[in-house]
Amino acid sequence: MDTSVISRRVADFLKKHPPFHAMDDGDLLALAARGRVRFHEANDFIIWQGEPHKQYVFVIQQGTVSLWDEADGHAALRDVRGAGDMLAIERFHPATAAPCCLHSARSESDVVIYAFPAEDFEALVLKYPYARHFVEAYDSVAADYQWVKDAVAPQSMFLNDLIGRRPRADCRADATIRELAQSMLSTGSDAIAVVDGEARIQGVVTSDALLAWVAAGGGGADQPIAGLIRESPPAVGSAATITDAVLAMAEAGADALAVTADGSSNGRLHRLVTPADIGRGFGDQPTAILRGIRLATTSAELGELNHRARALALQYLTSAPALDWLARFLSLADKQIVQRLIALTGDEPGPSCWCFCGASGRAESLTRHAPQLVLIVDDDGPPDVRDRFERVSDALVECDYLRRTDDAFERSFPRARRVANRTEWRTQYTEWLRDPVRSEMYLARPMFDLRPVHGREALWRDLEATVVGGVDRDLLQVLANDCLASLPPLTFFEDAVVEESGEHLTVFRLEHSALRPLVDVGRVFGMATGKVLGTSTRERLACARRLLPEHESVFREASDTFRILLWQQARIGIGQGTDGTELPPALLSRHDRHVLKSGFRSILRLVELTGNSAWFQTA
Repeated sequence: MDTSVISRRVADFLKKHPPFHAMDDGDLLALAARGRVRFHEANDFIIWQGEPHKQYVFVIQQGTVSLWDEADGHAALRDVRGAGDMLAIERFHPATAAPCCLHSARSESDVVIYAFPAEDFEALVLKYPYARHFVEAYDSVAADYQWVKDAVAPQSMFLNDLIGRRPRADCRADATIRELAQSMLSTGSDAIAVVDGEARIQGVVTSDALLAWVAAGGGGADQPIAGLIRESPPAVGSAATITDAVLAMAEAGADALAVTADGSSNGRLHRLVTPADIGRGFGDQPTAILRGIRLATTSAELGELNHRARALALQYLTSAPALDWLARFLSLADKQIVQRLIALTGDEPGPSCWCFCGASGRAESLTRHAPQLVLIVDDDGPPDVRDRFERVSDALVECDYLRRTDDAFERSFPRARRVANRTEWRTQYTEWLRDPVRSEMYLARPMFDLRPVHGREALWRDLEATVVGGVDRDLLQVLANDCLASLPPLTFFEDAVVEESGEHLTVFRLEHSALRPLVDVGRVFGMATGKVLGTSTRERLACARRLLPEHESVFREASDTFRILLWQQARIGIGQGTDGTELPPALLSRHDRHVLKSGFRSILRLVELTGNSAWFQTA
C-alpha cells in the first residue's frame, strides 16, 4: 500500500484524540509519516519499569495496556490505558524529566501501537502549548489546566486597567449638597470620596445616601454634606485585581471601594470604585448580586439571585485557580442568603450563633446543595428556638437549593439534633472527643467543620476552645486510621471507573471516593495543629505542610488535587443542575481523566502517610 495512504490513515486516527487534534494537518501528517506500527500479543511487556527510555513515544491504536509499579518487589496495578492513550510520555514532564520508565506496560489483549521518534514528537507535537500542557498532565497534578481557553479570567484583570485614567471623583467635607450633586452629574459617578487636604479618604457619599436625604425632606441644597457622609470604604492597592475588589466589597458589605497608594484606608486616594465600575469586567455583576441579596424581600427573589450567583460562577470556572475566588464569592452569597432569611422571618432567638457545617462550613460548597445549618443558643435562650430553626431551614429550600437526602450525616443528625444551647453542645463535643468510637464520632465529622455566619460569634469560639482542648494523640490515631476506610479509584478506562478491587463502575463517585479522603485527612491535621473549626481543607493541608515539612510535596500535591476535584464538581454540578457528588465519566474529557488519575495517586500517598503512626510522634 502507498506509504502516503498509510500516513493519512494514521493521521486520521490521531486527529480523533487529544492532543493531536490541536495540531495543524501538515505537522500531523509529518509525524504520521515518521511513525512505525507495532503489534503485541496478550501478556507482552511493551516497556519495563526502570529501563532507560527508548527512542520512541507510543500511542495505542487498539487494545488494552496495563501499567504496573514493581518498585518495592511486588507488582501493583497503577493504570489501564486504551485506544488513543500514550506510553513512555513521562520523559517530557518538566518536574521529573524521568530518564527511565516509571512503570512497566503490559498488553492485556492483542495490541496495535504506533511508535513515533521522541525527537520528532517533541518538535512537531510539543511546540503547541495545548499539547505540551496535555502531555505534562499525564503523570502529574496540573492544577492550572485551562478548561475554557478563550474566556477572560477576572482574577487576571487589574482594576487600574478597568477604570483607566478617569478623573478621581472627590470633594472636601465642607462641600455643599448642591456641589456634591453637580460632581456626581459631571463625573457620572454614583459615589463621591470625601478627602482631606492630603487626598486621604475620610468617608464616602453615595447616590443612595443623597436620594434618602431627598426622600426624608432634608432641606436646602446649600447645606454641608456632613450628614450624608458614610464611614470610609474598604481599601485595596493599585495592583489589585477585579476579584480582589469584588471580595473586599462583599466582605465589608460596602457599596464602594477605595484604591489607595499603599492599599491601606489611610493611604493617598487614587480612585473610588463602585459596583458599576466592576460590572464592566463581568457579564453579570458579582457585587450587584450580593447587594440584591441584602435587599431581597422574598424567598423567590433570593432563589433567583442564588441562580445568578451560580451562573456567574460557571461562566468564570475556566480553570482550577479560578476556584479560589469563586469559592469565596459563593460562600459569601450563601452566607448572605441565610442572613437575609433570618431577617425576613424575624427569627432572632435571643443570643445565638448560626453556623454552617460540612462543605459549607469549609467554604467548599459551590453547587446548589443547601447549606447545612447548626444553631448554638445561649443557655437562657427561648423555648421555641427549634421551630424558628425549622422555618429558616425550610426557607432555604424555597430559595431553590437542593435538599441533601442521601447523606449519612443528614440521616444521623436531623434538624432537631442541630439545635442546642452552649452547655449541651460543649457536652456533646466533649463526648465525641473523649470516646470517638462509642459516640460514633465518624457520623458527626461535618460538625467539626463548623463556621459562624450570623449572630454572637463568642458562642462558636467557646466550642472551638472545647475542640482544641479535647484533642490528644489517641484521638488523632483513631481518626487517622479511619481515613484508610475511604480510598480513591485506581483509574478511568473507557467510560468506566476502575476501583482498587478491579471493579468497574459506570459512575464516578467524586465526593465519596475522591473528595472525602482529602477532607477527612485535612480534618485530622487541622485538629493536630489546632486549626479545625472555621478552616477549609486546603488551609488544613497548609498547616500539615508546616507540621511535617519533610512531606511537603505530598501535602502540596494533595492540595492541588483537591482544588481540581472541587473545580470539576462545581463546573459539572452547576452546569448539569445537580449537586455534583456523582457524575458519569463521559462528562470528563480525556485530559480531565489523566489529571484526575494523577490526583488519585496523590490521594493514596496522602492517606497512607496519614495512617502511618510515625507522624504522631512529632504532632
